[in-house]
Amino acid sequence: MATNGIGTFRPFRVVVPNRVDLAGGTLDIFPLYLLIEGAMTVNAAVAVRSEVVVRPFRRGAARLYSGNYRRTVTAADTHGFPLGGKLGLLSRALRYFPARSGVEIRVVNEAPVGSGIGASSALLVALMLGAGRLTAGPRPRREEIARAAMEIEAAHLRSLTGRQDHLAALRGGIQGIRFLPGRVDADRLPPGGRAGKMLREHAFLAHTGIAHHSSDVNWRMIRGAIDGDGVVLRKFGGIAAAAREAWEAVSAADPGRTGAAIAAEWSIRKTLAPGVSTPGVEALMSGRRFRRRVAGAKLCGAGGGGMLFGLLRDPDGREALEALLSEAGMTVLPFRLSGGARIEEIRDGA
Repeated sequence: MATNGIGTFRPFRVVVPNRVDLAGGTLDIFPLYLLIEGAMTVNAAVAVRSEVVVRPFRRGAARLYSGNYRRTVTAADTHGFPLGGKLGLLSRALRYFPARSGVEIRVVNEAPVGSGIGASSALLVALMLGAGRLTAGPRPRREEIARAAMEIEAAHLRSLTGRQDHLAALRGGIQGIRFLPGRVDADRLPPGGRAGKMLREHAFLAHTGIAHHSSDVNWRMIRGAIDGDGVVLRKFGGIAAAAREAWEAVSAADPGRTGAAIAAEWSIRKTLAPGVSTPGVEALMSGRRFRRRVAGAKLCGAGGGGMLFGLLRDPDGREALEALLSEAGMTVLPFRLSGGARIEEIRDGA
């Protein structure tokens, strides 16, 4: 144990999941969910993780290290890290809490940059949970952490950001989220329940090898809705309807209905703006071998690359599908569901 000005603390680790969105992504972005009747987002937390490790450091200094970017910054305290560059968003989030010295913070995402599964937002949540643990006095509630993380991210990136990633990182499981004026209603199905078993048997996940850029694609999709474009608003209404159907279907542990809802959502989403899909993804998904094995699939998040998620018609077709995905140049990941955020003490040398 060591002290850092707030008392004695042991080294600890914060681990949070990333997510795949089954349907209704983008509808979690303000003010879009206020413009679309019945807006809903359905996602599932997966065991692709974001991790923050906090250890004592020398007195009068603080250090922040990113394992993904292989970058280290050192300052007098946690408010001294620069707001620019690759670590700027994390630095800004640390300023939400009182300045601390005598602490080292190491962060890493398992997902590659531009994966579309909310890794950067999840890492932000993990960091804020860790910083909150170091804070003397009452700690922010997890709902406050989720909202603050979203707003910090929007302010730093100077772009519209959604809310589903932060909630998935905190709560885990399978969620049906309704964003209402002044509140969020989030229903949750446990990873070990009937719906979780269905997804474990039928779901697949693969990285396309193309990094997506969510802010660019999101803005192209949302701009028409904010401008009152009737065609765009009707399309988002269709996405909301597909999300509601996806939630009913996954709650019933029905792979056929869930896959059909995913397919319906994607068929609308990819028409919302240029760049939502890619030529390679379209060629794969329109092929007979793919359609024969897959009930529904979509690019995660805003699209444009990143992760491809979908449901098999028959779990026995997994090996053949994975071979097909590999032929298309994609990297197949094991699909495993996850619970929510966890904080655990670690040995100093771990």
